Amino acid sequence: MIYGIKLHCNALGMRLVGVCMVAFMHFYSVSFVHAQQSSVERNTVKGETRADSKAEPKGEENSDPKADAKGDAKIKPPAVGTRVVSLDLKQLGAWSSLKLRGYDASRTLAFTVRSDEMVVGAKLTLAYDYSPSLIEELSQLNIFVNDKLVATDGLPKGKGLAVRKELTLETAAIRDYNELRINFVGMSGGKCGPGVNASVWLTVNELTKLELTLAPRPVAPDLKNLPAPFYDKWDNQPMRLPFVFAASPSLGSLKAAGVLASWFGIQAGSRGAQFPTYLNTLPPENAVVFLSDGAEVAGYKGVPGSVISVQTHPTNPNARLLLVNGGTEAELLRAARTIALLHKTLSGRSVSIVSEVEPAPRKPYDAPAWVRTDRAMKFGELAKLEELRVKGFHPETIRLNYRVPPDVFTWRSKGAPVQLKYRATRLPDHRNSNIRISLNENFVDAVALYDVRDANANQVAAKEQRKTVEEARLYLPPYAVTMRDQLQLLYTFDITKPEGECPELAPDNLVASIDAESTIDFSAFPKFAALPNLAYFTQMGFPFTRLADLSETSVVIPERASAEEIGLYLAVMGRMGEATGYPATRHSVIGAAEVAKSPDRDMIIIGTAQNQRLLADWSNSLPMFVENGVRRLREPDVNWRPMYRWEQQDIDESVKPKANVSLSGPGTLVTLMGFESPLKPTRSVVFLYADKPADFTRITDVLTDPERLQTIQGDFVVLNEKSLSHARISNTYYLGQLPWYNKLRWFLADHPILVALMALILAILSAAALYRPLKFMVGKLKKKA
Repeated sequence: MIYGIKLHCNALGMRLVGVCMVAFMHFYSVSFVHAQQSSVERNTVKGETRADSKAEPKGEENSDPKADAKGDAKIKPPAVGTRVVSLDLKQLGAWSSLKLRGYDASRTLAFTVRSDEMVVGAKLTLAYDYSPSLIEELSQLNIFVNDKLVATDGLPKGKGLAVRKELTLETAAIRDYNELRINFVGMSGGKCGPGVNASVWLTVNELTKLELTLAPRPVAPDLKNLPAPFYDKWDNQPMRLPFVFAASPSLGSLKAAGVLASWFGIQAGSRGAQFPTYLNTLPPENAVVFLSDGAEVAGYKGVPGSVISVQTHPTNPNARLLLVNGGTEAELLRAARTIALLHKTLSGRSVSIVSEVEPAPRKPYDAPAWVRTDRAMKFGELAKLEELRVKGFHPETIRLNYRVPPDVFTWRSKGAPVQLKYRATRLPDHRNSNIRISLNENFVDAVALYDVRDANANQVAAKEQRKTVEEARLYLPPYAVTMRDQLQLLYTFDITKPEGECPELAPDNLVASIDAESTIDFSAFPKFAALPNLAYFTQMGFPFTRLADLSETSVVIPERASAEEIGLYLAVMGRMGEATGYPATRHSVIGAAEVAKSPDRDMIIIGTAQNQRLLADWSNSLPMFVENGVRRLREPDVNWRPMYRWEQQDIDESVKPKANVSLSGPGTLVTLMGFESPLKPTRSVVFLYADKPADFTRITDVLTDPERLQTIQGDFVVLNEKSLSHARISNTYYLGQLPWYNKLRWFLADHPILVALMALILAILSAAALYRPLKFMVGKLKKKA
């Protein structure tokens, strides 16, 4: 049959070769699915395979998702102990809808499964639109999981918009880490057949989702599995890990818990981490339990010495408990630091730590998650080699993620230099092939892939001069640089149209890569920042994270902190660890009475008006304070003045009154306040305040919500149930130093009226100085005349 198809193509001529290729591909994929019927269901909408092009597709949009292939049965509910997870395109790693162009286009998405769970059911709901020019009988979608074909389906006739279909996927091919590839085989009408045809497209939109039914798969308790099962690297959901204490914990116990929370925050990454706190009771799930000598929680007793162990939950055989034991506060801290720094060396159900050698203090700006500011940084240090390679005529964008310290001062500079080295399949006659470079979706430049030589030039000489690696130098514009940047590089290949009407067939063997020796350099910029700025704190933990181990940071907590206040403290530590990539091993946890003893430290303060006395002691410095149940707030300066500073705020050095507005009412207030420490200039304070301890969960929720974090700015933020508002109230202070020439430019940029007066005075002085010489010259000219 294949031979017959080839003969038929020869008879029709080369113009129809493309049509035959697609027809053969369609025949092959359908035949393959028939051959796999014993292990794969007939994987189309509602389980029906399009065995031939005349069969009408079933299960179009508006069909009942509960119906089976025959439409008269119901899907069985999940079994007891299972859970269903639904992942949309964004959670699968797509930045937007998938645009598939060309006769054979693919996009690969990724999804993961926790190591303590297994997939017992998988369903893909595809929502897409396609070109009305496509021939439905010869066009189709193929779904691959880990390069194994698990579903195939043709396009419905006469319906190019808002198509929605459900495909049941085989679960045998699903592992911990999985690649889901959506392959589009498209063919349009006309005499040219396949090729670079603008009418051949299909767009998979944001309504697409993957639904997984998961069942537990218990893992034997062993420390070698850390951080699993308390955090699983394959889990794409926000982290929620309860911390348990036997009673109201001491400040030393809280510091140990903060160290461990910062480490778990590193593991959770951008997913975010919350640590609900339990006192003298166990939650029914995985949890971390802190025990001191003699303390007891649910039958687990503390013992002398530093001991770490993993135990099975007493009421849930599928859950595990991480027991962190310390006879003293120092031993408890030792156990926490051992997990945070040396967890890869642990094994067995229990270990005892006899002694430890603390790591050397961190240096400023050496956080592992931050880009280096003392030298140029190679792309190979920021991404894996496979992430720098692409293939295909429409390759995916290469994305390079990095974090820049907020006080890197790029104001009025050319920008950060990038020395780009790259390779690509050489197509000498294709003149418009290039790399489009963007920073955070802001277009930066387009670099030609290679020089196109004159066709009449000596080909031998050209071959001898050909370079293996091309290079280009460009600058990242300062306005596009943020704290969490993404450099996007998109290869665009050009196809030169041959003589005649039909475009050339797109090659499918194109490969390209960015060389790992390419560099980005932030080392030439000074460090200077205008504070307070809560955006720096919530996104990068700055200025506290200037030292990755937080060795100059104190957290001030009420003496008898509530579970919600402890949970907020742990969430903040988790956020700090995520921001730096290093656990907060050297921060201190103190009470309000100890604040005056350590003035030369940055401080994070947590509390309410009832249990945090610093709210009253520092009332002259706070944007808001509470007195006798009445909230007193300073009003922001709203007088109009020109604002030219790069941080888009003006500076009012006048002394502000203690309060401008007094408010009282039954509602609850939750705020974040940033201001300069009243104990020492240039030291920073962030105050996390709530009227009631239960409302601290609002701050915790915001700290683990990337979308809401992006909206925080200013130095006074009020959190509501679903929204937030912000203002600039506190006096501005500065961290860092500028060279004299930058200081002068900075000063003049902030005082435009002064610059105008100086220019006017200079003009008057110049005119006065030149008046007599010009008058004398004019007189001499008159005498000669």
